[in-house]
Amino acid sequence: MVPRLPRYGPEVPTLPTPSTVDYLSYYTDMFHDPMLHQTFMTLFPSIPNCYLANVVWYREMVEIRNRIELAMMDRVMPQVTTLTVNMPLQVPRIKLSLMGNLRRLELLGSDACLLNDYDLDWGKDNHVVKRTPLYAMSRLDKMLTLIWDHQRMFGTLRELKIENTQVQYSKQPEERLVQLVEAMGDRLEILDVQFWPTAVLYLDRFPTQQLKCLLLHQHKDAEPRLEESNNMATFLGHCPNLQEIQLYTGERDLFKMWRLEASQRVEMSNMKRINIAGVTENVTTIVNEAVERFASTLEGVSARTWFGGRHTSVSLSWSGWALPRLTDLDLEGEIAWMFDFSSLLSCPRLTHIRLAFTGPIPSRSSKKQPLIQNLAHTHGVQDLELVGTWVTLVNRGWPGLIARMYQLERLDLLGCDGITAEQVVKLVQDTLEESARWCLQGGNGDLEDRKPSIVHEYLYSHCRLRWVIVNKRLEDHIVQPWNNWKRGLALTASTATVAKDKLRFLCASAERVHFGFVPTARPSH
Repeated sequence: MVPRLPRYGPEVPTLPTPSTVDYLSYYTDMFHDPMLHQTFMTLFPSIPNCYLANVVWYREMVEIRNRIELAMMDRVMPQVTTLTVNMPLQVPRIKLSLMGNLRRLELLGSDACLLNDYDLDWGKDNHVVKRTPLYAMSRLDKMLTLIWDHQRMFGTLRELKIENTQVQYSKQPEERLVQLVEAMGDRLEILDVQFWPTAVLYLDRFPTQQLKCLLLHQHKDAEPRLEESNNMATFLGHCPNLQEIQLYTGERDLFKMWRLEASQRVEMSNMKRINIAGVTENVTTIVNEAVERFASTLEGVSARTWFGGRHTSVSLSWSGWALPRLTDLDLEGEIAWMFDFSSLLSCPRLTHIRLAFTGPIPSRSSKKQPLIQNLAHTHGVQDLELVGTWVTLVNRGWPGLIARMYQLERLDLLGCDGITAEQVVKLVQDTLEESARWCLQGGNGDLEDRKPSIVHEYLYSHCRLRWVIVNKRLEDHIVQPWNNWKRGLALTASTATVAKDKLRFLCASAERVHFGFVPTARPSH
């Protein structure tokens, strides 16, 4: 237990003004985390240096801790916009009257409502009447009190995240968590319950009038399913301001309330981001309709599909529509293989692409590979991530493809199946060679008509590729060959009498490239 500290008073020296805090990680008990102990040793080297296992709380250390907390608390609280309660770690004392800018509340874990009596510490200037219930307030009741009182005093809370992770000491009935959502009232704009699967049972109790972003679970085997919580499309019809949605669904008619006959009855806002998971055929139908309905406003499209028992003949395509604002495209599952890559020609602002395919290759693949070479026409892509079965990686055309993605700075091959260290090194080398050839031949005019104006400043300078992310198991077989190639390139450039421009380009490009080695592939989204 951490004893309650004395109130802030005139005996505590104030901090100089102005005070700037870029990042403050605060812990109430140094035994919970070694960072606080290390911070003390750095800021106050005169304090006896003792290891975490046998720390002794000297009087001087206690006084210093009290001074730091009391001096920083009142300075930091007015600047706080996000409060995260993560149990079993105790949270610092919450001075409600000082948190007028609080906008987002994050409750992580099903014991997220374990605020103790000292956590709800209102200042003397707080005019809210404190409750003295006849019963012992539960942990969840204390969090409800915090939300109610803050909304009454300031009304600034707009975002709520609940992560209902099961822990062994949890005693809160799950059904009561929905009361936290209801307590936010009609001011609620962003609701993140993607780690609380059963939240779909209480959709009819969610405030929806001002809701702009709704993030629900996307787990295939999670129970209950959205279909069991009545009709999802009908629920979305009660969210007139919704702009971002994430969910798992078995429906195809998800956006029926945005159709002309329905929109005449209620005015619905246009979607900016959609993240849909489900069976391939259903998700493909939903995304195709979303593109048709919201082509002018869509900024992000994510789709995750599972094999539904038979391969679908419906492909994801929006060749007939222009998406002028789309910046992010994330496709995972069969939908990534069935994607019509010519649709990318309609996305001039696309900057991030993630393609993941790890399932059985669809039957059409034996006759025709996806036209992934159309990626070369997306001149604005800066980040490309490939996961799974992309056998075309080892094909000859890949270096030329990547070299013509003029803005590409990050190539993530971490999740690519079967790729070897030799192939990675050769791919990067050939990419730089192809980029040098293309750039240096631009002056001849044969490729000039294909170059966007934005790349002219980079001609005769270097390739834009900066990061290549691969699995850590390939590190030993990549670092040495890559360094040897760079040294040989530099030696050749220093003694060369011909092709100096190309060698300078290659040397500058090779110095920019860094390999990132990650122990394991990231989990699926």
